[in-house]
Amino acid sequence: MRKNVFKRATAALLGAAVIALAAPAGTATATPPASQSTNLPNGAKLVPGQSMVSGETELVMQWDGNLVLYLVGDTGHRGPVLWASGTYNNPGAYAYMQPDGNFVVYRQGGGPATGGALWSTGSWGHPEAYAYLLNGQLGVSGWSRYWYSHTGPGPFDGPLKDTRDTQNSSLASGTWLESNSVWLIMQTDGNLVLYRKRDGAVLWSTGTYGHSDTYAAVLGSPNYGALYLIDIHDGPTWSLPIGGRPGDYVKVQDDGNFVLYGGDATARWSTGTWGNW
Repeated sequence: MRKNVFKRATAALLGAAVIALAAPAGTATATPPASQSTNLPNGAKLVPGQSMVSGETELVMQWDGNLVLYLVGDTGHRGPVLWASGTYNNPGAYAYMQPDGNFVVYRQGGGPATGGALWSTGSWGHPEAYAYLLNGQLGVSGWSRYWYSHTGPGPFDGPLKDTRDTQNSSLASGTWLESNSVWLIMQTDGNLVLYRKRDGAVLWSTGTYGHSDTYAAVLGSPNYGALYLIDIHDGPTWSLPIGGRPGDYVKVQDDGNFVLYGGDATARWSTGTWGNW
């Protein structure tokens, strides 16, 4: 990693958390029973108000026409958005797992024979395919995986560590870390946000929305901010105002705090959100 690649950002540590993926769902007068299946078979539909549930995530076909993937809190309430089709303002739209393997959102009254597609996975040509929701990832699979949402839990067992000491130690766009009380999400809009599970409240964010394909990482080097965000197209978007040290790691704690620790397990920085669970 070259020193001139990463420039320490000076963005504020606190920012507004903005998720522009989904418009408000609106008020419904009746709600069909939610599908508890994690698979949507070939030829099946999700009509407005129906959903698929897997673990602490729920895929909802909203009344406004948007197909949205949410994290779900302990009480069952819908929390932060992980992914959305962006098809809001189309009331009555529905999702259809077509017999040709394409997963499509159609406007009301539309269909394969009449048109009206608003969004699709582009996975036609695979008649054995089905849509699935598993551990926070939405996808279309059959003989192979033909499309997926690039969302899910961070690929870590424990805290996010110094990238020089471990593999798979970056938090990719659309993935999250969690404790019993909070989620830390590297949103697809480029904002790193700490949410409280019990009500979905924002406790802290980097305020860096507007940068898709961003990842978060820890680098224990004094030449860079200890925790930083990188847009893979545009470069650095944010970093801590303190340099890294060998063995640094960050941890999402049960007390609601997000903390940077040194290799000696001494706290070097935190969001100051302890006690907010």
